[in-house]
Amino acid sequence: MNLNPPNIMPPNVCIFCGGDGPFSSEEHIIPHSLGNDLLILAPGWICDNCNNTCSSFESRTLNNSILGLERCRLGVVTKKGKPARSDVHHISWFAEPESRQNIVSAEADWANIPMLLHPDGDSGKIVFPFHDDFCYDITKLLLKIGIEVLTPTLGGDNSINHIDMKSAKNHILGKDDAPWPYFVLMSESVEKHLISFLHSMPEEHEYIRSCGFDLFFHVIEDHIVLFFFYGQFRAAISLSSRKSEWRKVLIDWGISHIGCPIEFVDLSA
Repeated sequence: MNLNPPNIMPPNVCIFCGGDGPFSSEEHIIPHSLGNDLLILAPGWICDNCNNTCSSFESRTLNNSILGLERCRLGVVTKKGKPARSDVHHISWFAEPESRQNIVSAEADWANIPMLLHPDGDSGKIVFPFHDDFCYDITKLLLKIGIEVLTPTLGGDNSINHIDMKSAKNHILGKDDAPWPYFVLMSESVEKHLISFLHSMPEEHEYIRSCGFDLFFHVIEDHIVLFFFYGQFRAAISLSSRKSEWRKVLIDWGISHIGCPIEFVDLSA
């Protein structure tokens, strides 16, 4: 899917750093390794240096965070045709694409993995820390997704063109490392308050839903908020500011949420 607006060619000016390139590759807005082969920017939007910067935190997110575990659970197959793998909290997880969703294989030094086994010995529960260092990479990935969707497609929208995303871009590029909050949403009911970015394209929307993800934007005063769903992972983040007063909408909607990274856990509700 080409996200360039009709009759608008790629600007060959990087949307993150403002540089002139070189621009040698197309950009998967949501990483291909999460199963996205639809939402893609043509070469000319992201310079090679910024692409490499983004690849670093994308790799950590895909291989070591909860999103990596989700892609295994969803049965994603890599570009090389291999089942996805992720190493999360000392357990190696492997997708089983020939099985139904929710079936994964796992390897670990099980004697050192905290778990609660059922008395039958055939089932149990594993508890992971909710906050870890990879939350910072998830922050950058969420900001990147939002900016890469909005810049080429909604730049002329008068309702949002006054919103400055420069701070988010600097955070993505590592120019400003102060923590940036996102909120993990603990209720499926949030979706009834939102309209998918692809709602006007039913076939494309159905396809991305079949891949396990969806994305939504919601303008709240001076904030434009990305809501990103992937499998059972649901998160919301402001693309315009670190300030979090916009989450009053989540409270009004009755959506339980947890602030991430750990610096923002006190903003949970």
